[in-house]
Amino acid sequence: MSAAAQLDLSFALRGGQTVLARRHVSYPFHVGAPLRGVEVFVQSVSGGLFGNDRIGQRIEVGTDGAAVVRMPSAQVVHGRRGKDAARQAIALQAAAGARLAYLPRPVILLPGSGLVQSLDVTLGEGARVLLQDGFLLHDPAGSPQAARFLDSRVTVQRACGRRVARDRMRVTDAMLDAAAPGVAGGYRAFGTVWLLQDMAAQAYGPLRATLAAVVGQDVYGAMTKLREGSGALIRIAARDGGALDAALGAITRALA
Repeated sequence: MSAAAQLDLSFALRGGQTVLARRHVSYPFHVGAPLRGVEVFVQSVSGGLFGNDRIGQRIEVGTDGAAVVRMPSAQVVHGRRGKDAARQAIALQAAAGARLAYLPRPVILLPGSGLVQSLDVTLGEGARVLLQDGFLLHDPAGSPQAARFLDSRVTVQRACGRRVARDRMRVTDAMLDAAAPGVAGGYRAFGTVWLLQDMAAQAYGPLRATLAAVVGQDVYGAMTKLREGSGALIRIAARDGGALDAALGAITRALA
């Protein structure tokens, strides 16, 4: 994937400090100067994803390194206008003992949009990955109504090739119709937080408390343990994008 990725970042531990060791960035991405930690901010200069777009991202953290990748602006997926759905492939690799936080803002699906997204995570021995993902439906005033969809796949595996988890989701307007009882109710924004690390049984209690602190009238949440004590998956449903963004931010700040 590296040759096709418009965003290709590699972090390495040198002299006791993590540095951005390799950077290949092309349109539509822009990467700001690394901050301490190492923390980098990634922005898109294209105005969003459009029909027929093919976007690739690859982020790697070497042995015992630590990096945070933030995307401060939400990614807007525009109407296809007769074209194929946009496609985005993301690969995250954390070597032995590495720590990676990948924190994009929720995707905004406009009427008529379509996005097919794959996210592949590879974990080395003792690695830790904190991953945030989410989406919401937005209908600008006066915009023509057209069906939209999101097809998303997340795969988590260890460096040896053993699969930890696989999540598959396909969402359409009809599935999220607020009038459909028992499906989504009035929620129109949804997010996921993956905490991928070796976890002892007693570690899940504080994680539940973190989730409980953000649940309220506008936010619903649930947590699932991943097999073999390899982490946890947190789901969030919110009334709108603002509530979702706030909930995801509170959780990831508590876990960072």
